[in-house]
Amino acid sequence: MKGAIERFIRDARRVMVITHVAPDGDAIGSLLGLGWALRWLGEEYTLACADPVPKGFTYLPGSEAIVTRPKGEYDLVISLDCGDLERLGAAYDESLAGLPIINIDHHVTNTHFGTVNWADTGAASTAEMVLDLLESLHVPLDSDIALCLLNGIVTDTRGFRTPNTTPRTMRAALKLMGAGAQLPEITDHIFNRRPFSAICLWAKALNGVQLDGRIIWSQITRAMRQECAFSENGDVLSLPKGDAGLVNFLGTTDEADVAIVFVEKDDGRIEVNMRAVPGVDISAVALDLGGGGHPQAAGCTLHGDLNETQEKVLSAVKEAIKDQVQ
Repeated sequence: MKGAIERFIRDARRVMVITHVAPDGDAIGSLLGLGWALRWLGEEYTLACADPVPKGFTYLPGSEAIVTRPKGEYDLVISLDCGDLERLGAAYDESLAGLPIINIDHHVTNTHFGTVNWADTGAASTAEMVLDLLESLHVPLDSDIALCLLNGIVTDTRGFRTPNTTPRTMRAALKLMGAGAQLPEITDHIFNRRPFSAICLWAKALNGVQLDGRIIWSQITRAMRQECAFSENGDVLSLPKGDAGLVNFLGTTDEADVAIVFVEKDDGRIEVNMRAVPGVDISAVALDLGGGGHPQAAGCTLHGDLNETQEKVLSAVKEAIKDQVQ
C-alpha cells in the first residue's frame, strides 16, 4: 500500500493535500507534517482545508500557508484524516474531480473513496500513519515535522488516554520527541489554554444537561454561542470546536455510557458530537446518520429542527447500544 502511495507522490508534478472540514489537531498536524516532507522531496504542493485553521493550532510551523479555496492545476490529491469525500468540503471542488486520490485515514468508518486507500484502523491517529509514510519515503525528521505530527498524536489520543493508544503510538511519540518535538509545549497549547467564551458556553450548556438512562446529553444553541461570543472559527484547541470540548467532559460521568452534545450551527445544521466508554461502539450509529468516527468518538451533522434532531439521535443511540450495555 505504501509502495503505491510513494510512486504516486514521486510521479506527481503538483500535489493537492486536503484534510476534513472542522479540522482538529490530527488533521492540521498531519497536513503540515506531510507538507514539510513534500517540501523536502522537492514537490510542488498546496495544503488545503475548507475551514480556517483553529487559532490554537496557528503555533504550528507552516499553518499560515494552509488555504481554504485552492487554485491552480494539480495531478494528485492526497486526503488526510477524512472518512469520506464529502467531509473534504468546498476545498475539494470540480477542478479536482477525476484526479487520482490517495486516501490516508485511521477511522473505522472510512468509505474507501480513494484511488489508493490506506485506512489503518490500528493507528491512533493519522499523524502516526504519516510518520510511517515519511520513513518509507526516507524523509529525515526535523523539529518542524516532528512538532506537527506529535501535535496530531497528542490531540487525537487526548494526551495518550484513549483506548486506541498502543505501544506503537508511544514509540512514534518517542521518535518525534527525539527529533525535537517538545511534548510540554504541545500539551500546554492543547490542554492548558481555554478562552473565557468557552467557559461561558459550558456554563449555559451544563445548566440544561440531562441524564436519560445511560446517556448524558446537552445542547448548545445559536443564541447561547452568540451570548458567549463563542467563535465558529474554533477558539478551542484540540477539542471539538462546536461544543468547546464539552462532550469530552460529559463523557467522564460515572452514570453514563454515552455522552452527546447537540450544537446548532449558524446555517441551521445540527452538529452532533458523541463519546462512549470503552466497550460501547457508537461509530455505526454515526455512520448510519451520515457521519463517522471511532468506536468511542464519533459524530455527524444533520439538517432539521434541533428538538426533532435530538429525538432522532437519542432514539438511534439507544437502539444501537441496547445490546452493548448490560
